[in-house]
Amino acid sequence: MTRLLLSLLLLPCIKAHAQNLIANPGFEDRNTCTELHKVCAPEGWFRIPLDAVSANKGTAGFLIGNHHDNIVMENVKRPGIGRTYLYTKLLCSLEKGKEYRFTAFFRTGGNDDFHHMNLLWTNFEPFRFQGRILSEKSRYTIKPADKTNDQPVGWKEYELRFVATGEEKYVLIGNLERDVFPGKGSQQRGLIIYEIDNVSLRSVDGNTGACAEISVNKEKLYLNNYRHTPGKFIDEEEEVVSTPTPKDETKTDTPVPAPIVVAPPPVVNDTLVIPDVLFKFDKKDLNPAFAYRLDTLIDKIKNKTFKRIEILGHTDSLGNNTYNQKLSISRAETVKKYLIDRLNYPADIIITKGFAATLPVSTNATGEGRQKNRRVEIVLIK
Repeated sequence: MTRLLLSLLLLPCIKAHAQNLIANPGFEDRNTCTELHKVCAPEGWFRIPLDAVSANKGTAGFLIGNHHDNIVMENVKRPGIGRTYLYTKLLCSLEKGKEYRFTAFFRTGGNDDFHHMNLLWTNFEPFRFQGRILSEKSRYTIKPADKTNDQPVGWKEYELRFVATGEEKYVLIGNLERDVFPGKGSQQRGLIIYEIDNVSLRSVDGNTGACAEISVNKEKLYLNNYRHTPGKFIDEEEEVVSTPTPKDETKTDTPVPAPIVVAPPPVVNDTLVIPDVLFKFDKKDLNPAFAYRLDTLIDKIKNKTFKRIEILGHTDSLGNNTYNQKLSISRAETVKKYLIDRLNYPADIIITKGFAATLPVSTNATGEGRQKNRRVEIVLIK
């Protein structure tokens, strides 16, 4: 009886373990993407460039579970080109002035040692506003000295602590340094790849740090199944719906129900693909012999209204990246001008972007595949 009483007295002194504010930290929950109707990525995680993650990526495993993910830190054959990034939306907002602990397990490939990993905390979705990523200041660097312990099969745990500003909604993980990343990379492709698993974000003080909506936020995050469609974002504004309270003349102290936050139904955006044949060879100018095809596409949208129109230029992998980037954006600008001249849409809702060869839809090893990759996409956002 004395032992039981002592245990009960000690219970209030034990702090609750802080909850992890990262969804799917071990990449075990798998997403079935809408476009391919098959498993293509971990739930709750998104990749830049827009791409799928292999369904069996990481099945060579970790000491816990069957999956992990990877990040291309550098392409030593083409420095600065080919880097990839992972990001996710936090399950709860961080408290301003509070200290948090980020931990993750990393494993490097080949003979390369761990050099660094950057973390970027943003209040905007990284894929939607990629141009702002390098200018953001809420960036931290995990260094070799931040290793906390070694794990089996080459994995190492790293920890980074920081004080929240209260603006953090997303975290992006990858190499954001402008300098060429040191290392040899794989012999065939020259890629320096870091593997990542068991990601965690918790408050340092040991309090739970979780919001009441943590479970709902996770469910909403898992609903985002588009992984190959430009213009699909997870930070669309939520609609606030107030529940009316019946008027009761006999009561004056009836509490008014709090507004219910309801996620809007998934928006189905249309993507119109303009093939390479509509342009003059290796030029930004439209080919007059095939321009009528673009008019056919315009006829489909001329009587509709849209929140935003994004025109995305793409090339194949031949040639250098500077040239391909210039060509992809120039072709997108050509299509924008064509639309403005024929539609009554204001120019400020039509946005152009150039992706060069970073988002292929087919192989660049064949002429047929390269022709598919040379394209301009018109994304109609309702």
